[in-house]
Amino acid sequence: MILTKLTNKSLVTDQDVSFNYRLGIPVEVFDSQQGKTVAFGQIEAYNEQLIHIHGSPFCRSSYLFFGQPAQPAPASC
Repeated sequence: MILTKLTNKSLVTDQDVSFNYRLGIPVEVFDSQQGKTVAFGQIEAYNEQLIHIHGSPFCRSSYLFFGQPAQPAPASC
């Protein structure tokens, strides 16, 4: 299941994070060293280094973030 999450639900780009923030979609914060979810909820704020969930900052380079990646714009003819 984690492989499916990594390929289909990872929030990698600022566009992905912004999409979840704007729509209020809850995200999962996963600590790969502990092997468990450490937070789940809506993004309160974010920048290039941190994502804040439930008042706690999480370093974008230290945790995995799962949610709904932004959909690419459809190609126009």
